[in-house]
Amino acid sequence: MIAPISKFTLVCLVFISLILFLPISQMSAEQDLKSTLDSYIKTFLEKHRIPGASIAIVHDNNIFYAKAWGITGEFEEKVTTETPFTIGSISKSLTGLAVMKLIEEGTVRLDDPVQKYIPWFSLKDKKAASQITIKHLLTQTSGISTYTGLSISDRESNDLDAIKKNVESLSDVKLTAAPGEKHQYSNANFSILGALIEEVTNQTYSEYMEKQVFTPLGMKYAAADYRAAYKKGYAAGYQSWLGFPRNSAVTYDNGGAPYGYLTASATDMIQYIRLLSQRDSNIFLSEKTMNLYLSPYVQTGEHRYYGLGVRLSNPNSKDEMIWHSGSTPDSRAEVFFIPETGWGGVILTNKNHILEEEGLIYLKQGIINILNGDEPLDIPQSSPIVQFILIGIIALLLVMSIYLLVKIKSGKTRKTKVWCVSGIILLVIAVAIIPLLIYSTGSPWHTIKVFAADIALLTIIMVILMGLNGILSIYISLKRSKEGF
Repeated sequence: MIAPISKFTLVCLVFISLILFLPISQMSAEQDLKSTLDSYIKTFLEKHRIPGASIAIVHDNNIFYAKAWGITGEFEEKVTTETPFTIGSISKSLTGLAVMKLIEEGTVRLDDPVQKYIPWFSLKDKKAASQITIKHLLTQTSGISTYTGLSISDRESNDLDAIKKNVESLSDVKLTAAPGEKHQYSNANFSILGALIEEVTNQTYSEYMEKQVFTPLGMKYAAADYRAAYKKGYAAGYQSWLGFPRNSAVTYDNGGAPYGYLTASATDMIQYIRLLSQRDSNIFLSEKTMNLYLSPYVQTGEHRYYGLGVRLSNPNSKDEMIWHSGSTPDSRAEVFFIPETGWGGVILTNKNHILEEEGLIYLKQGIINILNGDEPLDIPQSSPIVQFILIGIIALLLVMSIYLLVKIKSGKTRKTKVWCVSGIILLVIAVAIIPLLIYSTGSPWHTIKVFAADIALLTIIMVILMGLNGILSIYISLKRSKEGF
């Protein structure tokens, strides 16, 4: 009898040990994971000199990690996970969600021409304008170019009818492709969808988003206009000058809310990620409409697609990820959800520069690697190399200016033709620099000024010095010609 009792006792002891120590082991593993995330994120924020950030991670619909760092821009208050940030183009995902709500209610139909609901919408090509559907706008295949979208962006308007004014300003715009022909990422598409929402609901875009999207989803700190955003705790962020944060000179734009100026906190975006994880059953949209919203429609890269306001990588595979990035002149954000593993996350930061935007993609992938038990990506160093090159050119131009002034004063110059040709070349380059910059980046000058303020200022100084040196060189050549040399 002794042996069976001993075996029974042994089994019981093992079972009890498992019950007692397994949760402790799991807790320890979770704590290690969170410590690794803490260290990785803190190092990234320090290397990129980001003053304020808020990050939350969800696993299987539960909050796994939520933490905030640093201070806000305007008021220098402590950032918390409830602090709203502008979420940039992630706004497109939420505007897309609002349109899906209207589709589910039967208010609009995906394949209907947008002019059916906003008859005043017009482009230079009237026929083409009549062919653009709601689906073309959501999938960014309307034929409206990226440049056109940027030209109506970041206008810093406080007017409540700013969205309609933006869309009305498109009446002279020419399409760069036929509707449905190709994908061209353009803020204008979502401005038109914002105007559509206002037209069919007889509410402002902000009112509709508050009542029909933010409140049902439990996004308490989210807002869609200047006044509501500040009332809920929003503060402008920082523009990057030579890599260092400087209080933003760009203010909130009511006209930009549908494509890039929604504000939301990390806790708000957790609610959106939870919706993405409840594709089959949720209180907001039916399974059929959710599947419509989260389907890939247009291929934009080898494994990348654009849906109805959302991006998808590796759709319908175990590596599928639903995501979107977002940026404004003074903020940068990422949101993602991986259906296979149940991990989702949001990264909100309050500093931006067009040349530093890639950094947050590394942070997102590094976090995903850590969550998957893989090695995180090395954090790239953020160095303002382009700005240093411009400063070097400006220094050379300054030296040249001094040299030319000395030459003029001394009167000891020869080779008048060389001075004349040099002067003309400098003037031509000075005149051409900004148009070339606009052409090469595909961005209006206003966009360059707000997303790369330091580069814009250095470029202007360079143009002025180049023009001045050109004039001085031509002056020298003319002076020597008169003197008979």
